[in-house]
Amino acid sequence: MCGRYATFTRLDEQPGLFDLDFLTEGVLERPANYNVAPTTSVPIIVERYDEGLKREAHLAHWGLLPPWAKDKSFAAKMINARSETIAEKRSFAPSLKKRRCIVPADGYYEWKKVGSRKQPYYITRADGEPLAFAGLYSWWKDGEEWILSTTIITRAAEQLADIHERVPSILDQEDFSDWLDPLAEGPDHALEILSHPNPELKAIPVRHDIGKVGVNTPENIVEIPADEVIG
Repeated sequence: MCGRYATFTRLDEQPGLFDLDFLTEGVLERPANYNVAPTTSVPIIVERYDEGLKREAHLAHWGLLPPWAKDKSFAAKMINARSETIAEKRSFAPSLKKRRCIVPADGYYEWKKVGSRKQPYYITRADGEPLAFAGLYSWWKDGEEWILSTTIITRAAEQLADIHERVPSILDQEDFSDWLDPLAEGPDHALEILSHPNPELKAIPVRHDIGKVGVNTPENIVEIPADEVIG
């Protein structure tokens, strides 16, 4: 799964990567976050038609809220969607057809079980490029307010399986347009993109208290000395 990640590189400082036409104030004003936790607001990238196709960055609640969800607490168990079943699950299937997004990140955290303990790792692309998680989004009405929400798609691990059996589905730049296209509504189209292999990843062991939400500094992504690594 993907339950914690880091996003500190500003989207407006990556003009050649995501080719954004518009960023909301919330995205522009959002501070660097080295410990993004579920049910918080996170940047997502979507495409929509408004006098032409536009690619935009918005803030969304991390944890998908389908229109039929009874209350906001439902989102806590919807932070990830398994690629193997998203076309069948009523929570995700409608979004897979026409509400796909990218969740940008610099890296993510995963915990490796070592006996009764766990060692956290910070995982990034081996080439140093930012990550583009394949995601889905939805709108949910809370009284008079519309809430935009998102989930990150995961897949069985081919790389780094010794750390965790699941990894996020990560898009390459060449797939961005096809993935985001709101007019490409067939699930087969989306599933074919998700079948593409992830880019090469690398992992480094990091501080043991990263699981605490309040631990949110650049030191989170610094490799710890070998004698401090569990396992």
